[in-house]
Amino acid sequence: MTEISATSQQTLDSLLKKLGATPATTTSKTPHKTQLDQSDFLKLMTAQLSNQDPFQPQSNDQMIAQMAQFSTVSGITQLNSTMTNVATQISENRIATAANFIGKTVLVPGNIAMPDDTGGISGAIDLPSDASSLQLQISTEGANGQPGALVKAIDLGANPTGLVGFQWDGKNDSGAAVGAARYIVTASMTSGGKTSQASTDVYAPITEAMVPAVGETQSLRVAGVGIVKMSDIRAFKY
Repeated sequence: MTEISATSQQTLDSLLKKLGATPATTTSKTPHKTQLDQSDFLKLMTAQLSNQDPFQPQSNDQMIAQMAQFSTVSGITQLNSTMTNVATQISENRIATAANFIGKTVLVPGNIAMPDDTGGISGAIDLPSDASSLQLQISTEGANGQPGALVKAIDLGANPTGLVGFQWDGKNDSGAAVGAARYIVTASMTSGGKTSQASTDVYAPITEAMVPAVGETQSLRVAGVGIVKMSDIRAFKY
């Protein structure tokens, strides 16, 4: 064990001297603790009681205050140990939680949609205001992630502010399956006589879940979208 520093030893000897106790000396060097514990506190308190002035004894209030101070310090030490254990358990739970996300289908902001097992896609349009008309265009993916050939146009009519869900079976107007690996979805809305683009969300599977460090936000890799934060997920679908 590491020996207590000379300064700390002098402070302890000085305290014992004030209490009327003589510091113990030995000819051989013995290991010293690096900090005082409950046993040391009881020894000091016993020495204080043994060497107090019988005509001016230590008051009960002072003794209780000293014991309360030591109890507080001891409690804080135990609390620190408990919180360390809790942090370790939380870290292990983060790993298990991250693993459970893989394979789940989530609704996240984006315009690149991956077809499901049936060949269809689904998602939502985020309307910032009431729309008198709403149009959704689904295209194959062209060069550099831009829309290619238009394969389906869907009229979603008038809708209030908020998310407006959509679903497409993967077939064109002739009823034939398009069969593309990825699709680009765009939406346009008319509100107050003006037409503008509307933000889209798509359902896609989670392919990777990063284990966050303490204090960091959970990040997930979503197929076709990329890395998103946990707070960006709008909904889960099973």
